[in-house]
Amino acid sequence: MPEPGPLNTPTPADLERLAARLGAGRVSTAAATLDRYSRDESTVLEAEPWAVVRPRTAGEVSAVLRWATAGRFAVVPRGAGTGVAGGALAVGGGVVLSVERMNRILEVDEDNLTLTCEPGAITAAVHEAARGRGLFYPPDPASLDACSIGGNVAVGAGGARAVKYGVTRDYLLGAEVVLADGERLALGGKNVKNATGYHLLELLVGSEGTLAVITRLTLRLVPLPARRVTVLAAFPSVGHAVRAVARVIRARIVPAVAEFMDEVTIEAARRYLGRDLPGPEAAAAYALLELDGERADALEADMVRVAEVAEAEGALDVLAGEDPGQQARLWETRRCLGEALRAWSGEIGKADVVVPRSRVPALVDAVKAIGRDHGLLAACFGHAGDGNVHVNLLRVGADRAAWPEIRAAALEAVMDATRALGGLPSGEHGVGVLKRPYLARFLPGRSLALMRGIKQAFDPLGILNPGKVL
Repeated sequence: MPEPGPLNTPTPADLERLAARLGAGRVSTAAATLDRYSRDESTVLEAEPWAVVRPRTAGEVSAVLRWATAGRFAVVPRGAGTGVAGGALAVGGGVVLSVERMNRILEVDEDNLTLTCEPGAITAAVHEAARGRGLFYPPDPASLDACSIGGNVAVGAGGARAVKYGVTRDYLLGAEVVLADGERLALGGKNVKNATGYHLLELLVGSEGTLAVITRLTLRLVPLPARRVTVLAAFPSVGHAVRAVARVIRARIVPAVAEFMDEVTIEAARRYLGRDLPGPEAAAAYALLELDGERADALEADMVRVAEVAEAEGALDVLAGEDPGQQARLWETRRCLGEALRAWSGEIGKADVVVPRSRVPALVDAVKAIGRDHGLLAACFGHAGDGNVHVNLLRVGADRAAWPEIRAAALEAVMDATRALGGLPSGEHGVGVLKRPYLARFLPGRSLALMRGIKQAFDPLGILNPGKVL
């Protein structure tokens, strides 16, 4: 299949014509603006865009893409810029199209259990809008106070509640999108079931802005659970913690959340929070579980059973939080990890890998060995209930000048270990630029060829987020 031809660089006159189409305040080439949009949360990439466009309507998004198609200019869709794989950076050049101003919650439909919003809506705002009507939007990425719902769809975000409730993909019912040539297209809607042709809507999940620009989303909601409790169990190893979670699930208790932390992340949280953490000093791993439901007596029985299972698997201590204050204190340890690890080491090699959940301990052991081999401090935490492990390789003691090469070699080794354990290179953060080189070792060549065919069908000129994913 032939690749599209080279793209062009817009001249100042081209950008002036775009600004004239959109009106005042939509297009910026100011140095401070370009600098702000040259980074995401990956910490290892920078790419200054040619310009930044911040539309307020789907019609304005359409105008941008018609302009880009006519001139063969690259456009890089961007949500809140909280990605960690470089997916929203103008690597190789491009106009960043930020949907941050398209951030309205448009409707909460209690009869159909749906919420409709614009892509720039912050995920926490979606949660609150649903909660205000006694409803629940379960996906909860760690950055939910900052990330956008459109970005969540673009990368296929998950979150801690995936073990019971699923991920973003499971809650997308409909979307309005703008195709590369500027045409607006409605996909899906409020129907719960749909067996009508190919599911084009689902192609958007994980496409990272390479197929279309999302301008409106309809999300599935569920009733808000009446009660929840949090259980934190301290263990002598990650293996003990993960086996305990598996036993809890085999006991027919499906926790809403089942997280784990290793000894390095526990220490990072202790340093960052400046206080002792729950459990004995000998704890080398935490399992953090959240249970939810309707009846207090049933939830109490489940909590007791979880504690029994944890103790049978060697728990050193088990703590429960039933009131909001107790729960917030237990959760603070997990929620702070991104900031805590950055505070410990500003330079981190990150991977977001997923393996069969029974193989999480083996992966953590392999990552620890890779860290030692490369003179790095390896920290692992993530979702014990679904096998998604967040690997952080801290440059603590390693030579700064050699850091790029050390980081690359260590991450290569992590990917090899993940593949050997039957895993995949991304569980919920997307592929972007940083993970693109690894795809060929995980996916068959025919799969990649089919993906390229889909890309060409949606975007024959290759103007949407070029160089990402594929």
